[in-house]
Parts: sequence; C-alpha cells; structure tokens
Amino acid sequence: MMPRLLVANDLPGLGKVALASSLPIMAACQVETAILPTVLLSSHTGGFKNIQIDDYTAGMAGFLSQWQELDLAFDGLVTGYLKNKEQIALLIAFAEKKKIPLFVDPIMGDNGRFYQGFDQDYAQHIRHLCQKADVITPNLTEAAFLTGTAYLGDDYEPNQIDNLLKKLAALGPENVILTGVSFEKDKIGLALYQKQRDEIVYIMAKRYPQLFYGTGDIVTAILASGYFHGIAAEKSARLALDFLDEAIQSTLNLNRDLKYGLCYEPHLLELIKQHQFLVEEEK
Repeated sequence: MMPRLLVANDLPGLGKVALASSLPIMAACQVETAILPTVLLSSHTGGFKNIQIDDYTAGMAGFLSQWQELDLAFDGLVTGYLKNKEQIALLIAFAEKKKIPLFVDPIMGDNGRFYQGFDQDYAQHIRHLCQKADVITPNLTEAAFLTGTAYLGDDYEPNQIDNLLKKLAALGPENVILTGVSFEKDKIGLALYQKQRDEIVYIMAKRYPQLFYGTGDIVTAILASGYFHGIAAEKSARLALDFLDEAIQSTLNLNRDLKYGLCYEPHLLELIKQHQFLVEEEK
C-alpha cells in the first residue's frame, strides 16, 4: 500500500520550490498526497519582484474542517513553511485528533537569522510542534533557535554537531536529521541521529558555490517518503543527495537563471527505480 501523506507547505505558481517540487518528487516515491497550502504565492521569494502573496490560514481551517469529518486516514503529516502560530495550532490539533505521525521541517531561518516575519515567539510555537514530531529536519540556524543555543556559524567540530543533535532529540523526536552540515569546503550534507540506537551517521555530497532554490524541499520530500515507507534513514539520505546532485548538474548545463528552480524532471524515472529498489529491500 502507498503511504497517504498530508503535506502542508507554501504553494508558488512560479519557481520549483515547496509544494511545487515536493509533490512530483513524492509521487515518484510512490506516495499519495493530500495538499494543504499554507501560503499562495505568484512566485517564490528568491530573486523575483512584485510577488502576490496570500496568507491561507483561513483556507487551511476550512480544508481541515472538511477532512476531519471524512472517514479518511493519513499515514503522516509532513510540514514545511508555516506562516504563523495559528497554522501551527491547526496542524497540531488535527494531527492529535487523527493520531497522525509528524515529519517536521521547521522552516524559520538561515545563516543565523530569522526569515522575514519570524521571531523568538514563532520559534516557541515551532518548538512545540517539534516536541510532538517523530522526525525533524532543521538546518543549523533552526537547530540553534529550537535549542536556545548559539548559532555555530561555518566553523565547528563534529562533537559540536553531535551535541546539537542530542539536544534536538531531547525535545521529543525519535529521529533528527540536521541539514547543511559541512566539515570540508567542498562537501555538504546531512547528520542523522536516531535516539533509540544513540547513533549518528553523516551523509555527504559535493558542495557547489551557487545558490540553488528548492534543494531542501527535494531532500525533505525524499526523506519523508522513505520514512513512511519504512526505509532506513541512511539509505533515503543517500538517495536524496544523489538525486539532488544529478538535478544540480542538469540545471547548470541549462545555463539559465537559477531562480526558476532545479531541473530534476529528467531524473524522475531513475528516482522511481531507485526508491522502489529500497522499498523492496525492506520487505
């Protein structure tokens, strides 16, 4: 049976980020999705001007109200960009009523700073969501805000990452995947920690100097799909980074403005094959 996941994230009309990229990726990973937009945008916010942005909090409440009445079960709730504390409260209430496991990407900042519109009060509400999650996937900035510790910056040692992972796990989630970890200038990747096994695994890939939009959304989509298929996190992480590297290379070969997103479409068939192989391995 395919997992049925509720995916809450922003929805851009232009630019392959958030729901625009995660939905086709999840479909390739044999996941059935229910879409819950948190914000509607004419384009994503990186590099575009005159963006039409609609807060969809009221719409979310209507979606969830209808779904609450249906005889409909979800295998998981995957969260991305959430506009405000009201949206967080809506999702927590729905997940608790429906008894849905949570896979949370606590999007709120990068490079040691909050994204526009977020602050410490918002971080408190995201922390509450993470406390109820099975899996969380923060970057280093978000990890600092969640744990109330200093941002590590670009110069840190493995033992500092290890300590940060365990502090994140102490919030409640059984699995923590820390993104954007790098110990060498030409490598970047993921640090995985499973509380029950008390084990940390690092999965690394090539680091590129350019800024690519939507990389985190693709990685989260593959990780979440793998998790709800019962695939080991290390295997899903390797698949995610390999797929991302192929998409980046194809994007660079196009020699176009990077704000339009990653060229992942030519690699979806291979993703289908590789993900299915991992699913069959778990049987």
